[in-house]
Parts: sequence; structure tokens; C-alpha cells
Amino acid sequence: MRNAFPLYRWFRDVPISRKLYFTVGTMAVLIGLELFVLLFSLSTLSSLRAYVGGEGLWSKAEKEAVFHLYRYGVAHIDKDYQLFQQFMRVPIGDAKARRALLAGGEDVQGAYEGFLEGRNHPDDIGGMTDLFIRFGNVSYLRKAIRIWGDAQDLVMQLLPIAANLRQEVDSPTPSQDRINGLLAAVYTTNERVTAFEDQFSFTLGEGSRWLEGVVLRLLFTTALTVEVTGLLLALSVSRGIQKGLANIIEAADGIAEGKLGSRAAVLSRDEIGVVAGSFNAMAHNLQARVGELDRANRGLEHEIGERQRAEGELRDAVAQLETTLHELERQTAERLRTEEMLRESAKMQAMGQLTGGIAHDFNNLLGVVIGSVEHLMDAVRDRPEYAELAQEILDSALHGSELTRRLLAVGRKQPLQPRRIDLNVLLSDHVELLRRTLGEMIDVRVAPTPDLWPISADPSQILDVLLNLALNARDAMPQGGRLTLEAVNVHLDARDNAICPDLNQGDYVALAVTDTGVGMPEEVAGRATEPFFTTKPPAAGSGLGLSMAYGFAKQSGGHLEIESKVGAGTTIRMFLPRVSDGTVPAPAARQDAPDPPRGSETVLLVDDNRTLLRIAQRYLLGLGYSVIPAASGPAALAVLQSGEACDLLFTDIVMPDGMNGYDLAKAARGLRPGLKVLYTTGYAGGHEEDATHLLRKPYTRHALACAVRRALDESEQLMAEPPVIASAAFRG
Repeated sequence: MRNAFPLYRWFRDVPISRKLYFTVGTMAVLIGLELFVLLFSLSTLSSLRAYVGGEGLWSKAEKEAVFHLYRYGVAHIDKDYQLFQQFMRVPIGDAKARRALLAGGEDVQGAYEGFLEGRNHPDDIGGMTDLFIRFGNVSYLRKAIRIWGDAQDLVMQLLPIAANLRQEVDSPTPSQDRINGLLAAVYTTNERVTAFEDQFSFTLGEGSRWLEGVVLRLLFTTALTVEVTGLLLALSVSRGIQKGLANIIEAADGIAEGKLGSRAAVLSRDEIGVVAGSFNAMAHNLQARVGELDRANRGLEHEIGERQRAEGELRDAVAQLETTLHELERQTAERLRTEEMLRESAKMQAMGQLTGGIAHDFNNLLGVVIGSVEHLMDAVRDRPEYAELAQEILDSALHGSELTRRLLAVGRKQPLQPRRIDLNVLLSDHVELLRRTLGEMIDVRVAPTPDLWPISADPSQILDVLLNLALNARDAMPQGGRLTLEAVNVHLDARDNAICPDLNQGDYVALAVTDTGVGMPEEVAGRATEPFFTTKPPAAGSGLGLSMAYGFAKQSGGHLEIESKVGAGTTIRMFLPRVSDGTVPAPAARQDAPDPPRGSETVLLVDDNRTLLRIAQRYLLGLGYSVIPAASGPAALAVLQSGEACDLLFTDIVMPDGMNGYDLAKAARGLRPGLKVLYTTGYAGGHEEDATHLLRKPYTRHALACAVRRALDESEQLMAEPPVIASAAFRG
């Protein structure tokens, strides 16, 4: 029966692409029609909403006009009358628009001006005008327009009442009875207008609901048409494709089951029909080829056997190649590790050279600043404001020397003064200082270990490391937490050495600093000891604390490791080698002298920095010593060769002209056996000689006095006055 329709037969035989074009085109036309209806409906509803909003503006303006007119009649304030006239412009403008629209709909400009005077939004006026013209004869809108006109006529009655009221108020002898009568007329008019407003709102509401119903029915009808048409076209196309494909699949299944005579029915002349015809031709050719392949298959069986044998041989070769590759990977990894160690060594060597040069020059500059400020403090001692300023300069210079000391520790080039140390005693002696430094929010605990082995290290450096690690832990615990300090004995055997190749086998003491802070990600912990890596913002410090601690540990023959997890805190362990009893003398207790010791001996003062030479000479002269200055090693040797009396050689270590402080001291003792020597330096420069008496730059007057006195007295202990750098960090 369907074949009786020519359109159906045409649609069935056209290509699928044209079917889809036809379907999509039909849907696009219907959807465009639906969008047009939707836009028309939205525009109409928006115009109706604008009328409702305009009615609100009209009503509000009428109420405000009545209010100010009534108050004018009571208080006789001219401002109220002006406000009455201002608010009356809204209903006057609406009345103008209504008259223009009732005049036949041709005076659109007059309507626009009237609505604009009625304070309606310019974008809404066009829709309001179109709604009035298009739907003005609908019963709801016709009734609303009539109510609008009656209310307008009633509101216009306020104008003559207002004119009479103003005339009465401005008369020489205003009559209160007359005024009260006019106010009563205003009140009565307002009540009647309110009734009209209610009727207008009710009528607009009914019209809105009617219009909404019309719009919904129109949209529903259009949408239903789009859906039904699209569904019918889609069903027609999909059923034709499905039926043709089902025939082809059925024939393909038959061939797959071995029925090589299976063929597909050709139902149409579109692409599906073409595919069916092609499939039938393919099936015919396949049937012919199967016989040929069966004959060829028997000839391939022998070849397959040969290939299987070759594959076995290939698998054996691949296994051998994998073994060789694993060995090559192991050798490559070992070579890369060795290269990384060499690069690290070269990097640290370069870092040491850089920091040494910086420290040498910068410590000389700081020595000049410190010496000059101390002499300046003597001069302004009776001027408190200048003395305080000089003290601030001195403190800043001392803190600057702390930075150079950290740079030397990072480069492993700082001059160390190792001592035999019991870490249990050191931690217990300084835990209160750490508590005062970190504040009450940090609970500092010390866990002593019985029978702890002694170590050989510079105690001032260990204290600096402790302070830096404690300050880092405080930054990691902004809300407070617990800091635990513990030193334990550790023995590393061959197995431990394989796990930690940075340490040799033997006995160590591990100083562990553990916090309960936020922890570090793995990638940050892996780079935390690098000199040029920090997570601190630019204004939060140098970020060299961990690098300095790592450099000190390495320079002391140990190692530093970091164990951290985000949210679980951080543990930093510094391994320092154990020392046998009696190999290194214990440090002498510090004796704080109220005044620097003085003397009258002769000191041969040698320093290539002439400014620092003058300051040190001024220091020594002020302490009562006789001073012979020399700006180089050869100049100092010339003094000694001249036979001039000399009790102490006080020399800088790093000097030009091919003669450093150690070379000078050796040559000087060759000329004067038993000559007492005191060294000073801001950078040891990698020399291996052991200086029994060493004063680090920059030094203060008190440190110089103590060092010179002890060198002259031939004390077997190092200076009682620790370097300024070490003490400055623990002032609290």
C-alpha cells in the first residue's frame, strides 16, 4: 500500500545523505518557526510586564503627589507644592501616551514621549506601544484601557484642586475651612483613584493569564509539530537503513557459518542497496577464493613449522640481549652516580672558593666597621643618642659577620676549632636558651642518652646548627608544637654503609632535631640542603640554615639527613664521628672579664688591609702595647731581620706577595726561635697548618685583648672569648 505513494517511493530510493538533508532542513524550518513564536511570545509578555511596571510607577507617583499636596495644605511649605507638580508629571505623561495611542495608533512619537515622561524605561516603550496597537481590542486590554482613562481623568482633577489650594494659601487671609475642604477633596479623589488602580491591576492580571495561556498553547502546538515531523522522518530513514542492514548482516552470518551461497536482498537503490549489491559480488568472489586458499593452506603448513623454530631461536637471543642490557644499565647507573659525586665535589669546591673570597673581603670590611664604631662609641660615650646609634651599627656589623660565617659553612671552608664534646651536657646547658628564643608556644624537650659517646667538633658551630634547626622548626609550627632534641650512639657496619654511602663505617653520634610541624614534600626535602634552594620568601632570611648545617657536618667528617612527611613533622639527623677519650682536650669554661686584659709587650702587627691594620694598631695601643705595623709578610720579616725587639707576631693568614700568615710564622720562628704567634683570618683558605692561637675576623676590642693576652701567656687552651660570630647568634 505504501508503494502506491510516489513521494514515498522517491524518498525510499534517494541517497541517504539527501534523506538526512531533507530531514534536517524540515526540522530547521519548523524549529525556526518555533523560535519565532517563542520570541513573539516573550516580547508580548515582556511588554505586558512593562505595563504592570508602568502602572506601579504611575500609582507611586500619584500617591507621592497626593502626599506632598496634602502636606502643603497643612504646613504651607512651597517645596511640597513643587514636589507635587514634579510627581504629577508621571500621570500627565501617561495620559499623553494614552491619547496618542487612542488617536488611531499613528502618533507613535507622541506615545513614546508620553511614556518617557511617565518614567518608563526607553527599552520597554516600543513593546508597550506594539501591545496597545495589536491587542487593544482584546476584552481584557480594552477594559484595562478604559479603567486607565477613567483613573487619568480623576487624577487630572487634582490639578485645579491644587491651584485653588495654592491660591488660598497665598492669600493675605487664608481660610482654614476652605483649605480643609480642599484637602478633603484631595483625600476623596485619592480614594477613588485607589479603587481604579485596584481594578486596573486585577484586569491586567486576568489579561496576563489569558495571554500566557494563548502563548503556551501556541508553543505547545509548534513544539508538538516539530517533534512529530522529526520523529516520522527519523523513523522512516532509520527503518529503511535498519532493514537493509539486517538483510546484509543475515547474509554475512550465513557466510560466516559456512553457507557460501548466502546472498542479501536488494530493497532500495540508495547506499544500503549499493552495499547489498557489493556484498553479493564480494560473496561470489569469496566463494571462488576459498577453494584457492584451501589449496594454498596446505603449502603453508611447512613454512609455519620453520617459522616456529626461528621464533624459538629469536627468543633465546632476546633473553641473552636482556641480560646484557641489565648489566649495561647497572654499569651506567654506577657511572652516573660517580659523575654526580664528581659534579657535587666540583660544585662545592667552586662554592668554597667563592665563599672564601667573599668572606675574606667582607670580614675585612666588617672589621673596619666594627673597629671604627668601637672607637666612635668611646668618643660619644657621654652622648646617649649617638652612643645608641653607634651600638645599632655595631650590632648590624656583627650580624653581617654571621652571614659570612654561614657562607663559609656552606662551602665547607670555615676555620673550625674542634673540641671534645658531650652532647648530653651541651643540650642540657642550652635548652633554656632555646626555649626563650622559640617562645612559649613551642614545647622544647631534651631526651638524654646514657653512656653517650664523646665527639670532636666545634661547639660554637653545633650551637649555631641547633639554633638554625630550631628556628626552622618554629616556622614549620605556626600554631605551636613540640621540639625534641636527642643524641644517640650509632654504629655503621658494611650493610649500613651500603644504605648510606655518604658515611664511612664506624661509630657516630646522631644529633636528632624532631618537630611536629607541617613537614616537607619529598621534592623539597631532597633539595633542602642545596645552597641555592630555599622555600622562604625574599624577606624571611637567607635560607642558608640547612645548607650551613650540611656543610658543617661534612667538614666535620659526618653527614646530615632529612626525614620528613607532609602533615607528620620533620626529623633532621646530624651524624658526627665518635672520638676516643683523651684525643681532644675539653673546652675551658668561659670566664667573662669585666675589662679587657692589658699589657706592655711589643706586638708585630701584620695585615695587608691597611685600614684594618690602623684600627688593630689603635686597639693595641689603647691596651698599652707597643705596636710595629707591617702591611705584608716580607715587610714583617724585614722588621725581624733588623733586630728590633718583638714579643708577639699577630698576623693575618691570607695575604698577597706569595707569603701567607703560616709562611710568615715559619720564617719568623726561623729568625726568632720561640716567637709567640697569634693568627687572624676571615677565611682559612684551605691551609692545613694547625694554628694554636687563632682570632677570627671580624673581632671586637675585647676579643683582641683576650686573644693577645693568652697568646703572650702561652695558654694551652684556645681563647676564653669565643668568636663574636658564635656568640652573636645566641644573644636571645
